[in-house]
Amino acid sequence: MRGPYQILLPLLGLFFCRVDLTDLYPLSFKVNLIKVYDGDTVLLSKGNYQFKLRISKIDSPEKGQTTFASKMDGGIYSRDCLKRILGREKVLEVHVFGIDIYRRYLGDINKVSLKMIEEGCAGLYPLATFNSKNEMFIYLKALKLARNQSRGLYRYGGFMQPRKWRKINKRFVRRQ
Repeated sequence: MRGPYQILLPLLGLFFCRVDLTDLYPLSFKVNLIKVYDGDTVLLSKGNYQFKLRISKIDSPEKGQTTFASKMDGGIYSRDCLKRILGREKVLEVHVFGIDIYRRYLGDINKVSLKMIEEGCAGLYPLATFNSKNEMFIYLKALKLARNQSRGLYRYGGFMQPRKWRKINKRFVRRQ
C-alpha cells in the first residue's frame, strides 16, 4: 500500500520545478474568436474565460512595417489575412503547447499557422520548434512555394524579419 507522501512528493516536485503541464500533454479544446490583434496574436474565449494566444511557428510583420517593393503596411495585411482565414472556419479548435514570456498561450488554431505561410501572409519564426523533421519540411516547402508563386506579402517584395525590423526601429527612434 502506498503512503500519501509517495504520491504527493512527486507532484510537489513538479510544482517547484515549474513544469508546465502543456509540456507533458498539449491541451485541445473548442473556442470562440473575440479579436485579432495582429498576424500572429488573437484573443479567444472558452466560456467566460478570455485569453491571448500567440500562434506558434509563424512570425508576421509588425504594424507599421512596410514591404520591400511598396509602402504597404505588412502588419495590417497580415492581420486581415488571419481574420479572413479564421472567418472561413466554422469550428475553432485550439491546441495549446505552452506559455511565452509575455504570459500568452502558445498554440495553433485549426493549423492556421501553416495556412498563413501557404498564403504568404507570414514567415516562419526563426526559433520555431517542430515535432518532427517531416513537419519542418512541410512548413519550409509551403514557405518556398509562397515565395516562388508571389503569394500574399511576397507579391509586394516580401518583408524583413520582424525581430530585425524592431531592432532597427529602436535605433531610429533613439537617434531622433
